[in-house]
Amino acid sequence: MIDKKNDLYTAAQKVFLEKGYKSANISDITNEAGMAVGSFYKYYKSKEELFLEIYIQENEKVRNKLIETIDWNREAIDVIDDIFNYSIEVIINNNILAEWNKSGISDLLHEYYRSEKGKADYTFQFFLKGVLSEKLEKEAFEKETIDKIIKVLDLIYYIDCLITTKDFEDYVDTLRTLVKYFMKGVFS
Repeated sequence: MIDKKNDLYTAAQKVFLEKGYKSANISDITNEAGMAVGSFYKYYKSKEELFLEIYIQENEKVRNKLIETIDWNREAIDVIDDIFNYSIEVIINNNILAEWNKSGISDLLHEYYRSEKGKADYTFQFFLKGVLSEKLEKEAFEKETIDKIIKVLDLIYYIDCLITTKDFEDYVDTLRTLVKYFMKGVFS
């Protein structure tokens, strides 16, 4: 039973990577897994439930790779550019993560990451807060000021969980500008 659920999950991950959320259907997934469509519902209530599980894992995998890839000792402004450049390049080429900004499933994704569980499970945000706090401590910022700056990082996370490219023209570039110049102001 567990192996079949794993087979279904693996098949769905492959299908979603190839087709994206909207173009993939349950029969594509079950065909890839070599099982009947009815078997799908033994393990998942809906395509949305399965996609959310896959999205969370894929996002975590990509963010962990980002953590390994970036030189976190560089200037904060350079690190921000690296984060955005890496994220944009990876997301454009990943049909699962690209769903963050597409209608159909993005509302579910954003809702999850706004939830207490989503916030608690998103290790990349905790990592960013830690790196930023460390940089601010090295610059001899007071704890109260560091806490206020970290709150801004929480606000940026919240904004990203509410707004997509369909809601705001040039959202990604605007967010990058906001973060970059905020950090420039902090470290100048």
